[in-house]
Amino acid sequence: DLLNHCANLDTNKVEEQVRLEEKEECIRVIKQELDCDDEEALTIYNEIALAEVKQTVDDMVKEGLLYISGYNEAGEPLFNLTELGKSIRNHINE
Repeated sequence: DLLNHCANLDTNKVEEQVRLEEKEECIRVIKQELDCDDEEALTIYNEIALAEVKQTVDDMVKEGLLYISGYNEAGEPLFNLTELGKSIRNHINE
C-alpha cells in the first residue's frame, strides 16, 4: 500500500512542501537565536538565501559552467551556460 501511495504522489508538490517546511523551520530558528520578530527573521532568511545563490553562481562561473552574457537595465549580470555547462545539463537530463 505504501509503495502504491508513493507512486501516485506528485513529486513537484512534495518537493514544494518540503521547501516550505524547511523555510518555516529556518525562520523559527532565526527568531529564536536572534530574538527577533517574523519580519526581521524573514529579511535575514532572504539575505542568507541570496548569499547562498550568489556563492553557487560564483562557483559555477569559476568551474566554467556559467558565463556573464550581458547586463540588465539595473546593471545586474545575466548568465548563460557555457558549452561545458550545456553538456552537463544534457547529461543530467538523460
